[in-house]
Amino acid sequence: METKASKIARLRIEVEAARTDLIEAEAELADYRADVEAFEFIFAARMGERLAELAAVEAEVADLLDRIQRRRNEQTFGTDFRSVDEQYRRTWQQPPKAAPKRPSESVSESTEVQIKKLYRQLARRLHPDLTTDAADRVRRTELMTAVNDAYAARSLAELLAVARQLDGEQPAAPASPAQTEDDMVRALEEELIRCRRRLRRLKLERQTLHTDPMVALSLEVKLAQRQGRDLLGEMVLELERKIARKQVERDMIQAQFESLQRPSSSGPA
Repeated sequence: METKASKIARLRIEVEAARTDLIEAEAELADYRADVEAFEFIFAARMGERLAELAAVEAEVADLLDRIQRRRNEQTFGTDFRSVDEQYRRTWQQPPKAAPKRPSESVSESTEVQIKKLYRQLARRLHPDLTTDAADRVRRTELMTAVNDAYAARSLAELLAVARQLDGEQPAAPASPAQTEDDMVRALEEELIRCRRRLRRLKLERQTLHTDPMVALSLEVKLAQRQGRDLLGEMVLELERKIARKQVERDMIQAQFESLQRPSSSGPA
């Protein structure tokens, strides 16, 4: 039968291993997110302006169609008429607001290696799950949030600033040990359960990221590269063709609208 002392020793080993696995899993997830965000910036650089141009032309087409419909309604029902669709749009539809996103810095390969190494060092020092003290957990959470933000932005300077801040701090006093062996066993078991639960959530989050359309596209781009194809380049060409077609459509609708604006001639010239 396992003694209390041997159980405590075993639980300490298991907790330490779980904490190590947890930190590595979070670092790997952060790496994965960084790779996805790096692809998003590449996508935006190559496709962003053209997507915005297409959206602008589509908006012009929609506006012209709306103005043509209103003009026809005015000719038929009078100037005060408003269609049900127009009343609905005016009342309920609001333009979506894009969430601001912090841009990622472009870094060299050597700097990227430094960033990843420093991130893992800071995660091992700051991870909130490495303490049971409530106040220390809050402090660690705040600092770890700053570290994660800096890591996502690929900012080595900010990560170094956090490291210098930690080096300048006085080490915290160790927490008082549990009063009894039973208390210590209970605390270690709870910590082990918490670490394992968090690890399962991280794995689920990693799996969920695979359903993101941008992640799927990044994988398609990588596969195309192995085949000697520039998938994003192909998408740019297709987008440019779509813009050209939409511009022709806009010009035709513009001419139609202008013809409606001209007064109809009555009688022979």
